[in-house]
Amino acid sequence: MKNWLRLALLTAFYGALFLVFTWPLAAHFTSEFLVVPGHDSYTYPWNVWHFRTAVQTGQPIFHTDWLFYPGGAWLLLHTYTPILGLIGLLVGNDLLAVNLGLLLSYALSGAGAYLLARRWLQSPLLSLLAGFIFAYSPYKLQRLPEHYNLVLTATVPFYVLAFLQAFAFEERKFLPRVRSWGAVAGCVALGFITLLSDYYVLFGLLYFSLAYAAWYWLALGRIRWGALRTWAWLGGILVVSHVLIRLLRRWGVDDHGAFWWGGDLVSFLLPPPTSRFVYWNWAARLYHNPQVFNMPGSLENTLFIGYALPLLAIGLWLLRRVHRRPLSAVAQDAQGRPLAWVLIFFAMLTVPALRIYGHDRLHLPTALLHFIPFFNNIRCPTRWIMMVGLFLPILTFSALEAAWPARLHATARTALGLVLVGLVLFEYWPRPYDRSSRAAVPRVFHEVARMPGKTLIPVPLGASSGNRLLGQMKATSLFYQTVHHKKMPIGYLSRVSDEQFAALQNDPVLGGVLRRQIKPDTVAPAPPGPGQVQAFLRQYDPAAFVISPEFREQPAHLFLRQLLQPYGYREQLVDGYVLLTPPGQ
Repeated sequence: MKNWLRLALLTAFYGALFLVFTWPLAAHFTSEFLVVPGHDSYTYPWNVWHFRTAVQTGQPIFHTDWLFYPGGAWLLLHTYTPILGLIGLLVGNDLLAVNLGLLLSYALSGAGAYLLARRWLQSPLLSLLAGFIFAYSPYKLQRLPEHYNLVLTATVPFYVLAFLQAFAFEERKFLPRVRSWGAVAGCVALGFITLLSDYYVLFGLLYFSLAYAAWYWLALGRIRWGALRTWAWLGGILVVSHVLIRLLRRWGVDDHGAFWWGGDLVSFLLPPPTSRFVYWNWAARLYHNPQVFNMPGSLENTLFIGYALPLLAIGLWLLRRVHRRPLSAVAQDAQGRPLAWVLIFFAMLTVPALRIYGHDRLHLPTALLHFIPFFNNIRCPTRWIMMVGLFLPILTFSALEAAWPARLHATARTALGLVLVGLVLFEYWPRPYDRSSRAAVPRVFHEVARMPGKTLIPVPLGASSGNRLLGQMKATSLFYQTVHHKKMPIGYLSRVSDEQFAALQNDPVLGGVLRRQIKPDTVAPAPPGPGQVQAFLRQYDPAAFVISPEFREQPAHLFLRQLLQPYGYREQLVDGYVLLTPPGQ
């Protein structure tokens, strides 16, 4: 079969699974998208809309004044997903672009993992299952309706394939020999596409490259695990790293919250709440237990890869130790041998400290990365379970094929493979996802879209980043902006400067609203004078002020009413929202 035809069939197969898992989204592919109500999901249609709008109007792509108006903000460190924006340019529909991007990412993730697995696996069925585990792991299915950027993993297995084709490493030599410059170009191209997708996934490619090369740099394949000296060295490294990391934490060296976000070993046994069949009552209680997790109920606690696959891996390892079965195809291949070390490396990254039921027992050497500037921007270690989901099935299934007795009939092997497929499907199958659409946008914002004026001033006011929250910032506000097309002084981005928070707080009008919103029961400072109000109205040219139902007749609303009445502002109620509009509208 030609390579392009095989890739097309694999992509269609894994893409069909996406349509099944997200049904009935396929019936509304151009008008709806997956959400976790009130969470980050709503920012991704905004990303596509902003990218497309910026390109079509000749505005900067990586800077916006649609949020934090008038100063604006940079989007370079925001989870901007420009790859979805490029799709939006092609299809001209923001929600269709989001859905197509997710579909293609899941489909190509599976297809690429299948092709990578087939380098060593003889069984097409086990290769298909390896592709499924990487593409549809619980980590990715849980993030599918919320963190779109983290599931854009289509480039990962293709990068590994290109990397193996591009370089030949030798022990104790730092620079590898280039086997194919075309493959090197492929690595660069895939890295660039990943840069346009997500920086966590991009770091996954970088860490893979470094871990793979370290196998040769440190001659890890020559370690004699049966020697007492080896275990003495390993114990010494663990003790020194543990003490050093404890000292660094005590001295206040910034780890960007990596240990706070770090995984607990019980998380490997904890199914996520998106699992339809294995999220049992005990799992729900544990998932929301504040004695175990610093952030109970957070999807960042998920390290679940299933029960069947890890148990099979442990059983095959024990079998190998006891009966000395033949080496797997991966272990016999010079390019495949480093993969076991790469798997261990990524597994260690998920838990910077061996935390057991909420208590840190041992700091691992890999945690030193969290004290290195630039690298410590990767502050959620549990997300590296994504890479475990690529390498664990390949290594396990290769060991399974080596452990199968030669006399075992092909039909029996297929039957055992189907049993394994059934178990994994049972563990991974997701619950139905929530969806949203532009039809769900409150009518008041459709009204604002028809009004002249430059900005919309919403109440509640707020500014939010990955590190700080001021006031109350609803992620839905970004999605609503794709309907009303008015600039806003508020914002929700991955990184927001202190100056932008200060600008919102120090503005005479907006700061007055914010103070009354945050502390409605305290004595408020004097309102701004007429000159300050007039300057504000000239600068912002508001089309309207919209007060959410929960703030109606509250101090922030009453403050605005009193402030704007002298200027002829008219107040009306639209489905529970208060709409304040300038005279003449």
